[in-house]
Amino acid sequence: MSLLEKLPWKQKALAQFAGILCTLGLTEMSRSAFFWVFLPFSSKELGLSLSLIGLAWVVHSLAEAFSRGLGGYLVQRLGFGVVAAFAGLVGLITVIGTVSYPNGWLLLGSTLVWGVAISALQPGYLTYSSRVAVPGREGRAMAYAHFLVMPWIGLGWVLGTFFTRNLPGTGGYMLMVALGLATLLGLANLRVREPIPKQGFRLSQLLPILVVVPVAFAQTFLQNLFNLVILKFTFNVLLFTEWQLYLAIGLGAAVAFVSAGFLGRLPDRRGPLLPLVGSLGVLAMVFLLIAQRPTYGQFLGLCLLGGAAFATFVPSWNAFLVRLLPVENRAAIWGSLMVVEGLGAATGPAVGGFLWDWLGPRGPFLGGALVCLGLVVFYLGLWRFGAGKR
Repeated sequence: MSLLEKLPWKQKALAQFAGILCTLGLTEMSRSAFFWVFLPFSSKELGLSLSLIGLAWVVHSLAEAFSRGLGGYLVQRLGFGVVAAFAGLVGLITVIGTVSYPNGWLLLGSTLVWGVAISALQPGYLTYSSRVAVPGREGRAMAYAHFLVMPWIGLGWVLGTFFTRNLPGTGGYMLMVALGLATLLGLANLRVREPIPKQGFRLSQLLPILVVVPVAFAQTFLQNLFNLVILKFTFNVLLFTEWQLYLAIGLGAAVAFVSAGFLGRLPDRRGPLLPLVGSLGVLAMVFLLIAQRPTYGQFLGLCLLGGAAFATFVPSWNAFLVRLLPVENRAAIWGSLMVVEGLGAATGPAVGGFLWDWLGPRGPFLGGALVCLGLVVFYLGLWRFGAGKR
């Protein structure tokens, strides 16, 4: 079996999938470089305060989160290429406007419109990935679809920092080139269309999805619960160095990516329930043990174990969704579900900070373990009533 045959997507769709991935990747790269590197480093020259830049990010991310249902509907009706080209063009106008006419209201307004425009890309990308997946490999296809976007976000940080610090004055041009390429790639993908539903959207299509709305919220809530406290916990409580933390997180991420192909076979072949319950149980144990203030060697082992559990959870969750979501109107429904996921991601850090203040440094990790165990009970309940046997 050749390398291409081992991939979870149909070979005839690989070129289009790569084009869609690069379009989304360039957009995500530009966004991370713009908000997290270019604007903070250029705030003095542009006359924009850091609080205003932070507010612009909040406006942008909320606009994207709440528009994903609409974005999924538009990508289903207009095609990925149209919405991607529009998102790239709006991003390009945002960068040019910020560089040429720096103004607080202009920044807030343009980033809001950019958030709405970009909202269609993720639902369109994930829907296409599920549609062209090889039958029986849907979980792995969706897991790798998620993992393949992450390096682009990191690349935005790296390239943005390089251009801003080593080639002053060129960061804005780098963003313009990247967004221009994203716009052109969007135009090149005009032929990528989702099948037009034979029937209109029906409320009955939402009924199977309603049972997983709490889980969609909880799993993104869990992923972001530690954002505000992880550095403080590792540096001030565990007394690890910066590089020790980076090594542990890097190895955990590497284990997650490398093992996703092998562990992702479990939900595709055995069904998603047991891998979901097992991975969540392991994550609960990892969080409980981290709360006991482990040594660095123990912490490293827990990060590796957590990476393997995450590599099992992601394809299992996505395989469960692919089985549950109807083929017709999938992009619109997926986009609506991503609104709930966005709310979970937005509230996770705040709750993590509250648990730290209320229960001390162990609080967020005890809370994370409790959420995992709650999800285990929820999935077992779905299995008991037949929803998990699909």
